[in-house]
Amino acid sequence: MANYYGMCRTNYFAVTDAVKFKAVMDCVSGEAAVRFFEHDIEKGKFMFYCEGNITGYITDSDDEDALDGAYDKMIEMLQGVLPDGEVIILTEIGNEKMRYLHAASLLITNNGTHFIDLADVAVNKAREILNNPGYCTGMYY
Repeated sequence: MANYYGMCRTNYFAVTDAVKFKAVMDCVSGEAAVRFFEHDIEKGKFMFYCEGNITGYITDSDDEDALDGAYDKMIEMLQGVLPDGEVIILTEIGNEKMRYLHAASLLITNNGTHFIDLADVAVNKAREILNNPGYCTGMYY
């Protein structure tokens, strides 16, 4: 069995409170360190990334049961610092040898989320250009 290797990053996005955002990010963890920084030119715009998968929002006081909801908690905490009209686009890419290639984005606004899987988008586009709504193909083995 092969190991999955992923990495992720976000777009640059504005926050309502930079101090609160930094406090949230101090509790976001992953397989590797989750790093964030402010854009050099566009002050007040932030991004974050991880050379691995993000686990979620975890504090020192969290027990094993809290880890189950850590990713959802991270989303909730990030939603709390997003202004109206702003979105965090968290994109993850990864692979498990050549068996699986994964690319997806999670869009987070202050009032909801939306998930986009690149394989689904590609198959839907193939259906459109082939004018064949039933087109199906294998993307993984």
